[in-house]
Amino acid sequence: MTHRMTYLVVELALILFAAHGAGHLARRYNLPGVMGEIGAGVLLGPYLLGSLPLPLLPRGLFPLHPGEIPVSPELYGLATIASIILLFLSGLETDIKMFLRFALKGSLVGLGGMMIAFGAGYALTAIWLGGAWLSPQALFLGLLCVPTSVGITARVLSEHRKLDSPEGVTILAAAVIDDVLGIILVAVIVGLAGVLAAPGAEAFQWKTVSTIALQAFGMWIGFTLAGLLMARQISRILKLVKAPSQIAVLAFGLALLLAGIFEAAGLAMIIGAYVMGLSLSNTDINYLLQEQMEPLQRFFVPIFFVVMGMLVDLRAFSSPQVIGFGLVYALAGGVAGKLLGSALPARLLGFTNLGSLRIGLGMVPRGEVVLIIAGIGIGSGILSQELFGVAVLMTLVSTIAAPPLLEKALKHPARGTTFEAPRDDSVITRFDFGSNRISTMLTSEVLTALGNEGFFIHLGNHREQMYQIRKDSVFIVLQAVSRGIHFTSQKKDVTFINNLVYESIVNLQYTVTRLKNFSAPPELQANRVEEISRMTFDWNRYLAIPAISLSLTATTKDGIIRELLDIMEREHPLDDRRIAEKDVFSRESVMSTGMQEGVAIPHARTGGTSRLRLALGLAPEGVDFQALDGKPSTIFFLLVSPDHEASPHLQVLAAISGALHKAEAREKLLASRSAGEVIQTLTESSRKGRA
Repeated sequence: MTHRMTYLVVELALILFAAHGAGHLARRYNLPGVMGEIGAGVLLGPYLLGSLPLPLLPRGLFPLHPGEIPVSPELYGLATIASIILLFLSGLETDIKMFLRFALKGSLVGLGGMMIAFGAGYALTAIWLGGAWLSPQALFLGLLCVPTSVGITARVLSEHRKLDSPEGVTILAAAVIDDVLGIILVAVIVGLAGVLAAPGAEAFQWKTVSTIALQAFGMWIGFTLAGLLMARQISRILKLVKAPSQIAVLAFGLALLLAGIFEAAGLAMIIGAYVMGLSLSNTDINYLLQEQMEPLQRFFVPIFFVVMGMLVDLRAFSSPQVIGFGLVYALAGGVAGKLLGSALPARLLGFTNLGSLRIGLGMVPRGEVVLIIAGIGIGSGILSQELFGVAVLMTLVSTIAAPPLLEKALKHPARGTTFEAPRDDSVITRFDFGSNRISTMLTSEVLTALGNEGFFIHLGNHREQMYQIRKDSVFIVLQAVSRGIHFTSQKKDVTFINNLVYESIVNLQYTVTRLKNFSAPPELQANRVEEISRMTFDWNRYLAIPAISLSLTATTKDGIIRELLDIMEREHPLDDRRIAEKDVFSRESVMSTGMQEGVAIPHARTGGTSRLRLALGLAPEGVDFQALDGKPSTIFFLLVSPDHEASPHLQVLAAISGALHKAEAREKLLASRSAGEVIQTLTESSRKGRA
């Protein structure tokens, strides 16, 4: 057992690195990452490099195992867990409301695509197998033409901002229908395979088919309805745990439990996992579960796709007949059947030719569900290596062919419907504060208030600062934009949002009032430099020669700041001088930046500059800058940084304080006869102050 576990951990390490590299390479050439992961599995699998003998591994790293599954039971078991994770998350990501909104159109489009694609794949396979019309292989190849990769299509729709268009929601609703029916039909066909393999299969009756189908559909519908009805109660029980990560662990435990129940009842595990995810999709812990499950998904899912690739025996394609059949099956059943089967019902439901084409193309890509079902087929002995390879080929062809064509169709400006699209009842509530700093502070306060109210918060888009907020039936999207906050919600939740923002502003004002009465800031400003510092600073990078003045002429605090801005603009004009000046004076009004021993550092983060800017001026006679020690200031640094981008603002402040901490450095700086001498003095002082 120890030897087998050693093999397993080494295999997993190699799989994870190979999957990452191959997925990155595939995406670089505009292919789905899963195709790269499958390719890595084919290359590393027992039919190619995996069986090559290595030092200490005479059978190779991925040796060929006897039986239907060519990889080790341990590795295949982990792939099975990965398939459960995939379908559990697929259920969570299903938008029930959107599905119901376009349920009729989506159902008809999905059924049309399913029937024609299934019929094409089934008929082609039966003919290729010599007219075996009741062959489980033919039924399974027909089934593999059914599911649609909603992830691939959704990505294309999202890039073109068409997810909420009539075509977009119809495609997504139809894809849900396809996947659900495809998953249910797995149980029917696996059950039929057992019946057809039994003695007396020649006397096969359609009554048996109906019984198996009704059992499968009945169990799926029964558990789905029970799950949806009990979802709120399940969510409340899980939330008693408090810890978000533990909530996700227990929810996944329920998915595993339901997967086991479905498998024991003769259905596929993935159906139970999907039902559990679907049940929790409309609860307030949905996004929390997706967020907490992401590390688990990132670990297990690449393992699944690599293992699926390892099941492909390329020797099966040594026959021209197999390659020829695979291409015909992929183009006829995988592409044409799905395209026509989905587009024709759409045309009859009020979509134009262009809209119908968009829907048809959006239904063509295949993905993870097809591979999961194909894995069940080969694991149950229904599919041979040749037919499994044909399924992978169909997935590859449909995935490569459809997205570019869909993008071209979406770029066409013509409307895709003959009817007016239903209006979304959501509204956008905007709060603009004129300051990115205020926006950031208020966003944090609002999120804290929502968390205290029991809302679950998920950062859906880090780059755009978009938060998905949910509690029971309330769903709000918050986006922190430059200088403001925007909320997207139902109209009946606007009153709640207005009160939320008002109370958050009041809380911030109360906090600021308490800070003003806090005695620590002056003390901190007087003692914020230690004898030694690790801070390193390249003065030549940030302080340009033209931005240095050895003799300031202003005699007042305001005059010094304006003169330093003038000096700063000698090097290069600010993006907006007016805004920069306003923000510097606003910062100065909160608390003077006059430090002790003659040093002052007026500064601000501002929208008036797109990069960090620094200017230095000397006034040996001294100017009253309201310093903490009451003495005149003689050395002035002006620092401005962009308020909407990362910049080393605090690091520069620390570097200035550290460089001028000693009296010797200040005296030498004031005695400088050139700008170059100033930079040399600062550099030497910083070097001496480092630990």
